[in-house]
Amino acid sequence: MGPINFRRRASNGTNEEPKRFEMFIATRMSQKRKELDEETQTIIEDFQTRQAFGETEEEAFQSLFGKEQPGRIRCYGRSITQSDLKRHAEISAIKEQHQEEVQSLKGELGDVKEEVHGLRNMVKLLLQRSEPGMSPEEIEAMLKNPQHSPVDANSGHGSTHAPNIHMDNLLDDNED
Repeated sequence: MGPINFRRRASNGTNEEPKRFEMFIATRMSQKRKELDEETQTIIEDFQTRQAFGETEEEAFQSLFGKEQPGRIRCYGRSITQSDLKRHAEISAIKEQHQEEVQSLKGELGDVKEEVHGLRNMVKLLLQRSEPGMSPEEIEAMLKNPQHSPVDANSGHGSTHAPNIHMDNLLDDNED
């Protein structure tokens, strides 16, 4: 938030949004990175001391500069409010969680692809052993489209299973 050139200077080339105290320093420093004035230097030292005693960054900032005025936040300008910052933080957390989930799913997909590839090779091997006369092209065609495979009852490469007609007749007789 805040003017882009200050944000760029405060973030030090990272993609993350700069923190309020980093923005404070960036807005008080010249573009040539000259020394800060005494007052700013004293505030920086007080801030670091407060953080060393266990205060959070937000608590230390508020204790140094006081409570924020309604409708604005120091170092962000008039158009940014506390609810905007909370919303931005929530959105960032959701995006990070989504990114982690996407990475996890990509990893799982890679594992599944490897497993399918292994199973596919196993099926090829089983088909070659059960049907020694079948060419590799026929096996590949059968794996790509099993419904229109070249293996059928007339080709000589199909199943040797013959339906038990007697069993069908017995079932029909029992139904009457």
